[in-house]
Amino acid sequence: MGIGRRSRSARLLTVVAAATALSVAACGGGSGADAVPDPSEATGAFDWKRYEGTEIRFVAGQTAWQRLIDSATLEEFTELTGIEVAMEALPEDQFRQRLQVELTAGSSDIDVFMSSVLQDGGRFSSSGWYEDLGQFVENDAVTSPDYGFDDFGDGVIDGLTFDDDLVGLPVMLETQMLYYRKDLLQAAGLDVPATHDELKSAAAALDDPDAGVRGFSSRGKRAAAVTQLATFLYNQGGEWTGEDGKAAFDSPEGVKAFELYGDLVREHGPAGAVNNSWEELLPLFQQGRLAMWADNSGQAAELVNPDTSTVADQVGFAPMPGGPAGDDQSFFTWALAMSSQSEKKGPAWYFIQWATSPEMVERVQAEGVAGGRQSVPFGDDVPADFVETFQSSLPVARAQLPQVRSVPEVRDVIGQAIVTAIEGGDVAAAVSSAATEFNRIVEAEGP
Repeated sequence: MGIGRRSRSARLLTVVAAATALSVAACGGGSGADAVPDPSEATGAFDWKRYEGTEIRFVAGQTAWQRLIDSATLEEFTELTGIEVAMEALPEDQFRQRLQVELTAGSSDIDVFMSSVLQDGGRFSSSGWYEDLGQFVENDAVTSPDYGFDDFGDGVIDGLTFDDDLVGLPVMLETQMLYYRKDLLQAAGLDVPATHDELKSAAAALDDPDAGVRGFSSRGKRAAAVTQLATFLYNQGGEWTGEDGKAAFDSPEGVKAFELYGDLVREHGPAGAVNNSWEELLPLFQQGRLAMWADNSGQAAELVNPDTSTVADQVGFAPMPGGPAGDDQSFFTWALAMSSQSEKKGPAWYFIQWATSPEMVERVQAEGVAGGRQSVPFGDDVPADFVETFQSSLPVARAQLPQVRSVPEVRDVIGQAIVTAIEGGDVAAAVSSAATEFNRIVEAEGP
């Protein structure tokens, strides 16, 4: 029973915060004991001790969020629930390989795992590897009355939903933002751009190559650029796909989005734009060589760090500008998912709801890692305009990538059209070619 776009009853989770110090088990972990009763069959009042005495295995990618969920934090979860968590944290490539191998083998050894849903969700969902979390959210017997599911933005939940199944809940979420130099905009007498037309005008006005400052940039490196095109596409009136799942970004509105993005990056960005991802653009902004930069919110901490940024005290944050079709924002997220093959779905759900509770989100946000809740405060040291931008973006944030199985493959073909736009080539032809290849890839996936 999925949630998708349907109305969601409010629940909010009052919890102390965090779970168990365990040694990391490479392949052993928490399953292997007797199976735990299915939580979909649970009745009665909610009780944090319902699954006391069980142990689950959690496989995580090494991220800023995972590092905050340390042994001391996990001990708090165990104290609250009596459930122990064996957490195995791996570098991203090894992490993805481990999931692929174990889930493909049908192993019940993984109970909870981190998932890059926008990247892997279509493939994992079609493979049947996700358990639908919606059935647990809607069951008062296993979901705290204080959980507050409605605090997650609708766009975020939609991006984590496949075929009406809620496949994950966010723990580390980034929205796209417009970073800008306050001093440069003020000196030029400019307001922060709120529309695409204003962005074009501001980029031209702030562009000063002779002084070593370019007016605007965003990612130009093929596949990496696709996430950053999303708000331009949506707000020009385009979509990644139509209702039939086939490419829709080759519409006239979509072509305009590619042209706009390409023109901005080519005309007002640094040289070698098609070789630039966030890794190359971050130091340029830190060195004061970019007046405006569009990228994901995860870059903010390094921009305002005076040890790494020469313009730390002049960084401003704003939502991405709107276009003729609206002012949607976009997001990318790491989420917690439950393996459909787990034999301990009840304890697994307790861990997921605890880790995504208001209290836990507030704790990690105080350390600079943004969660997916709209109402949870950040730490006092986080700039107010960052907080305002992030929180105002969540209710209107949409997935940065198409919801298909072969995301890496389609990112590559869309990215080639972006490269063509940046290089000043035939954008309409490049986008049409990308759509044709996109459809070939999607059709090859089968039903």
